[in-house]
Amino acid sequence: MGIGYSRNGYPKEALFLYYEMVSRFGQLDNFAFSMALKACSDLGDLRTGRAVHAQVLKATEDRDQVVNNALVRLYSEDGCFEEAIRVFDEMPQRNVVSWNSLIGGLVKKDGVFEAMEAFRIMQGKGMGFSWVTLTTILPVCARVTALVSGKEIHAVMVKSTAKPDAPVLNSLMDMYAKCGAMDYCRRVFDGMQTMESFQEMICSGFSPDGITFIALLSGCSHAGLTDEGCRLFERMKIEYAVSPTVEHYACLVDVLGRAGRIEEALGIVKHMHFKPTGSIWGSLLNSCRIHGLVPLGKAVAKQLFELEPDNVGNHVMLSNIYASAGMWESVRTVREVIEKMGMKKEAGCSWLHVKSKIHTFVAGGSNEFRNSSEYKKVWKRLMEEAGYVPDTGVVLHDVSEETRAMWVCGHSERIATMFALINTGSGMPIRITKNLRVCLDCHSWVKIVSKVTGRVIVLRYTNRFHHFKDGMCSCKDY
Repeated sequence: MGIGYSRNGYPKEALFLYYEMVSRFGQLDNFAFSMALKACSDLGDLRTGRAVHAQVLKATEDRDQVVNNALVRLYSEDGCFEEAIRVFDEMPQRNVVSWNSLIGGLVKKDGVFEAMEAFRIMQGKGMGFSWVTLTTILPVCARVTALVSGKEIHAVMVKSTAKPDAPVLNSLMDMYAKCGAMDYCRRVFDGMQTMESFQEMICSGFSPDGITFIALLSGCSHAGLTDEGCRLFERMKIEYAVSPTVEHYACLVDVLGRAGRIEEALGIVKHMHFKPTGSIWGSLLNSCRIHGLVPLGKAVAKQLFELEPDNVGNHVMLSNIYASAGMWESVRTVREVIEKMGMKKEAGCSWLHVKSKIHTFVAGGSNEFRNSSEYKKVWKRLMEEAGYVPDTGVVLHDVSEETRAMWVCGHSERIATMFALINTGSGMPIRITKNLRVCLDCHSWVKIVSKVTGRVIVLRYTNRFHHFKDGMCSCKDY
């Protein structure tokens, strides 16, 4: 009865039944413990889960693998990773479910590198995998642009006699897309169903849903297809009867704002049937940054400060708007507010996968590498062949030209690119992930590098990637 409650989405009822069993019988078995622990995980009830764990330890019966797995899952999902590791290490035997719980917990804790290492150890022990394992680890590969690891997982899938389910295939496509390997992404997609575009999707009898239109509108925004984006928004409502959500309005505001049609974007915000969210005001603030609209940027930032008081990114963007306008006193005021509130600006950080290892680079860091003879030799050759001169205008600080040039040349994506040029074979594609937006000068510099070296360079940040080849970028500099 308890397991029936648990499997059918009634964890509270399963837990009440457990309480009743404890009061009536006192000593319980592993079956009852596993049921109660699953219910605690589903409810996020760590306190009760710990109480059940205490009863497990007092029980005369040795706990079985199901109970151990339930304990690892409970502690992992509630962020108590040290306790999850302790239970995991104490387990006499581990199965695929045990490893899945551990890896899932690592991913939830943002331990992406540790999760990949755990997956490697799991495979090294001949443990095998389930589709859940791969659905968990493939997004990790996507996040750090670990294409080689992703391909290795794909190879394991191909060799498997079992047929992969839709979630794992979606994760595989997402990994290839976010690593910039669109040809591989397309092959996986073609293996699922044959459609070439949105129009072919319609002709094939598939009805687009709200998620489809979010992807399309976002694509229009980044590609500068302003009119097409506006038409898609109307078609969504009229032809396909998809009611716009806040996310759709945020995309439309971004489409208009990036194109400089600020009045229209403001009109959308004013007349939509939702209260503007942080994402909508954030799109407007970014548009103000792009087009140098200081007074409007200040007003939009005020709205964001009320909605998201702890988001340092909004303060940084307002500071950048002031800096671009040369308003250094206002810049100092914003930075003083950031410091007073105890907030810290996120440092620029890039990741690169080389020779089965993920390398991390921080802006202004890697001094030993940057001072090496190899680095200086490659840098000098690139600069001489390209005739590159840094655009110090992208450094939004009131410092000397020399300092600005030094800072812009120390951005994390440049260090990562140089590391890849030195440590990978000639002609090998370079794939880099960054946590922050790429500055204009770094964008120009990577275009030059792709032309001089003949390398394909894929640079991804947040929800966008740039594909550089022969001195050109997929974004067409928009």
